[in-house]
Amino acid sequence: MQERLGPRLTVLGTITANLAAYLKGLALSVITLSKPLVSRLASAAITATVAVISVAAIAVDRSRPLAARLSKHLEPAIDLLKRAAAVAAERSRPLTSWVAQRIEPWNALLKDLAAVAGHAARRAGEAAADLARPLVTRVTDRFGVRVTVIGAATAVFVGSTGSTAWAITAMDVPPGETFTEQTYDDTTALTIAGIAEDASSMSESIADAQSEADAAAEAQAAEEAKKAEAAEPDPVGGLSDAQMDNAVAIIEAGKDEGLDRDGWAVALSTAMQESKFRNYANVNVPESYDYEYQAEGSDHDSVGLFQQRPSSGWGTVEELMDPKTSASRFYESLKNVDDWEDMPVTIAAQTVQVSAFPDAYAQWEDLAWDIIESYEDAHS
Repeated sequence: MQERLGPRLTVLGTITANLAAYLKGLALSVITLSKPLVSRLASAAITATVAVISVAAIAVDRSRPLAARLSKHLEPAIDLLKRAAAVAAERSRPLTSWVAQRIEPWNALLKDLAAVAGHAARRAGEAAADLARPLVTRVTDRFGVRVTVIGAATAVFVGSTGSTAWAITAMDVPPGETFTEQTYDDTTALTIAGIAEDASSMSESIADAQSEADAAAEAQAAEEAKKAEAAEPDPVGGLSDAQMDNAVAIIEAGKDEGLDRDGWAVALSTAMQESKFRNYANVNVPESYDYEYQAEGSDHDSVGLFQQRPSSGWGTVEELMDPKTSASRFYESLKNVDDWEDMPVTIAAQTVQVSAFPDAYAQWEDLAWDIIESYEDAHS
């Protein structure tokens, strides 16, 4: 059999070896042929990646001017929103203070009522405990703890009705004595009298608390009125009350902006020269007449105490017609002047206002300091 199959097996082995060699050569050929394709694909991927990164870099670089322009255009809107928020907060302060003043007496009254109610509740609890203690002791002695607990639970469940009170009170009758309805009536009358006494005492306490709260509120209102009257500085230099009020608004705006007396003096000298502390409306700005004013002008679109122009970016007409807000605009500009603290008042004022009469502000410096001293004396 080996002689018969030997040649065939030899031929089969030869064929298998040749087939393996062919497949090996074919694989090597495929690998060799695919190398350029793989290299090209890798090169294309790298090229595409570089292109994407380059396009992204160009886009970012090109977008910078646009972002800068958008930021520049949005700055006035953002600044306007900040100013509007500041004005809203400032105008809401009087309302908040008024509400707090009105609520404070009621808060005090509620605290007093709570204290009175707590005291009355403690007295009632102590009285009830004192009344119940002998009863519980006697019932426990007669019937045991379980019956006492059942009776108390039943009383709570049923409520303070006449039958329940009668049943509980009946257990408190000494041995050998008979409980009668007259006994119950006498006990009930005493209980009602005690409750009436507590209610009367509570009413008196509430009335006393209300009187004390009213007196405290009146005293506080009188003290605040006295402080408010004392805080009004006396007009100086022949100024009217309205002019002095505007001068005070300028000083308080300076305090809010974090500036000291030197800054106030610059602002006061400027406003005195520009408007004599009178809030100007302008015939060329009809909206300016919607707000409180003491004088009328016609110089371009200048309005307010500092004769600031809305068209020049000082603010809206509403803001510039408000003495305190217009002063804040002046202080904001003053703070942008380098070393203004070391300048004479007239130069600092001129740097902000750019007036055609730069030396005119100096004549009001003494008046400015008089106003500041009057203000500080009133608030000392």
